[in-house]
Amino acid sequence: MSAHVMTVAQIREAEGVAMASVSEDTLMARAADAVAAEAEMMLADARGRLAGARVAVMVGAGNNGGDALLAAARLQHRGCRVTAVMVADRSHERSRLEALDAGVTTVDATDYPHIAQMAVERADLVIDGIVGIGSSPGLRSPADALVASVGADTPVLAVDIPSGLDADSGAADATHVRADATVTFTALKACLVEEPARASTGRVIVADVGVPRR
Repeated sequence: MSAHVMTVAQIREAEGVAMASVSEDTLMARAADAVAAEAEMMLADARGRLAGARVAVMVGAGNNGGDALLAAARLQHRGCRVTAVMVADRSHERSRLEALDAGVTTVDATDYPHIAQMAVERADLVIDGIVGIGSSPGLRSPADALVASVGADTPVLAVDIPSGLDADSGAADATHVRADATVTFTALKACLVEEPARASTGRVIVADVGVPRR
């Protein structure tokens, strides 16, 4: 695992440099490939196979949720039964359409909280794509209730950082996701290496998506 740590500001600057020659869609596709690959490994460890595995993807409004939706599409194509649980009133549109085209089921956690919670409770794997590195610490409704409903033995995979943590800090006093693994992009963030936040990240995989490290 890379020991290089970058701040949110450094990541944003580096992404700006990368997008001068690589499209945002390409970067997101690479991120989704990395998330889907780790999800496959976790499901293989937990169930021995992908076919029929129930995956609940908690999806927020930003690009983090977009990455998760693209990963959901990939897992659906590979035989999983994926439900995208939408925790915001909007989502990354292109990623949502790709997930729908792949056959991913979507449920609005605000309008249908019981169905959303059931999808999370019954999942063989939960993917956390609620918020990313630019978010404030803590989780709001309905995300907080969904996170609380994850089964004690259900593996959780976080996209970039566990939602609810402060990317630039080791603090962990706000409501947040506790992951068994985290696929982070480009470089480590402070919350992935500093305690007590580090205890909630699980195994950390640094995926190179084509953004230069600073």
